[in-house]
Amino acid sequence: MAKRAAQAMEQTVEATTQEIGRSLWQNLERRRPTIFEQRWWLDHVLEWAMADESVKVQMFRFVDVLPMLRTHEAVTAHLHEYFDDIRQHLPSAARLVVDHSDFNALTSKTVAYGARTNARRMAERFIAGSKVDEVLQSVAKLRRKGLAFTLDLLGEAVVSEPEADAYQQQYLDLITGLAPFVSRWSESPQLDRDDQTWIPRCNVSLKLSALYSQFRPIDPAGSAEGVKARLRPILRAAREHDAYVHVDMEHHAYKDLTLDIFKQVFMEDEFRDWTDCGIVVQAYLPEAGRDLQDLLEWVRARGTSIGIRLVKGAYWDYETVVSGYRGWPCPVYTDKWRSDDNFERQTQFLMEHYRELRPAIASHNLRSLAHAIAWGQTLDVPQNAWEIQMLYGMAEDQAQLFAERGHRVRIYTPFGELIPGMAYLVRRLLENTSNDSFLRHAYDTSVSIEDLLRRPADVGDRQAAAG
Repeated sequence: MAKRAAQAMEQTVEATTQEIGRSLWQNLERRRPTIFEQRWWLDHVLEWAMADESVKVQMFRFVDVLPMLRTHEAVTAHLHEYFDDIRQHLPSAARLVVDHSDFNALTSKTVAYGARTNARRMAERFIAGSKVDEVLQSVAKLRRKGLAFTLDLLGEAVVSEPEADAYQQQYLDLITGLAPFVSRWSESPQLDRDDQTWIPRCNVSLKLSALYSQFRPIDPAGSAEGVKARLRPILRAAREHDAYVHVDMEHHAYKDLTLDIFKQVFMEDEFRDWTDCGIVVQAYLPEAGRDLQDLLEWVRARGTSIGIRLVKGAYWDYETVVSGYRGWPCPVYTDKWRSDDNFERQTQFLMEHYRELRPAIASHNLRSLAHAIAWGQTLDVPQNAWEIQMLYGMAEDQAQLFAERGHRVRIYTPFGELIPGMAYLVRRLLENTSNDSFLRHAYDTSVSIEDLLRRPADVGDRQAAAG
């Protein structure tokens, strides 16, 4: 009997997913940017790059290394190094640039200037700024569009204690400087409260490994003490200034230690009753379901809810390459449909336990988001009890559409210097322009809505049948 009831509910959710997904797609079709908008040009650059995998990879490699090229000669040399072998795949205009970008001073300077200008424009779309006033302008602009934010400081891996001190100080400065600014905004019930109470407007995301230079899974006790010593002052500042702190997740080797430290510090008497905190769970890990179950049991023991940002995961290339090189079992799903399928299962779990694990469904995938809305409706989850999260500069029309439909949409907003930010930028671009990504399909008019909304398990069955 229970099995039949569960199957009936799943059928209802699937039908609702299809209905919602088609409605969203029809609205998105009418929202494409015009030639008079700056993002139209970048969209078309991405569309061109995505048409050929070799071009895409080389272009993003060039963008990644560009900030470190100090002379116009170095820019020209790298341009030839990356694009000579694939010049036949380039459109005529781009091929002309490669063919005529020799080491002549005037030509080389012109090419270098154009490359830097265009790369900076791309970075400005995906990175909110490097200075406080730039960040304030960016989040205020999001607010005017009816969108919330969470700020993440970009940077290289912390390798010294002074660097860890600097990382901590930047968050302390951010919280103490930003909170008074956003507190003056007019109230927005859609953004500023959930189904229980008012929620902080100032929201930051941080990485625990950046708070201690000796963050090592082999030394869990020492790593925990080092991290907590710098994390506690940030949490105290957040409580004092009414800010929310979310712990980001990194590569798999750091996952268990990150979860353990999170549980330790938020079980302390000083922070045990604080709800304005949360952590990330990555659905491309088969153990995501186990981690969520463990967090649910921990929350029940703690007696206070937390937020969960459910993501697919951004370190797929790193995890597969490292595990393959070392001969280790791969910790992530190697088929994208399996990650998508797990994402849907964990979305259901979060909706079933939304009072304890407050869901933040982070995705640009139309199917994934329609499926989350369908589960919320089927389980009678209040619409303001959970939120949608998207990346800054990505799928802006989608974000606006969901906000207009009454959802709280929070934009993950990176800020920081351009050079360390480029690594983030390239990883996100690769992740969101992969062969199976929704953003890639959104540029491809030949892709049908049926394919976009197909159940992940059905995608797997079709791939298996195709051999």
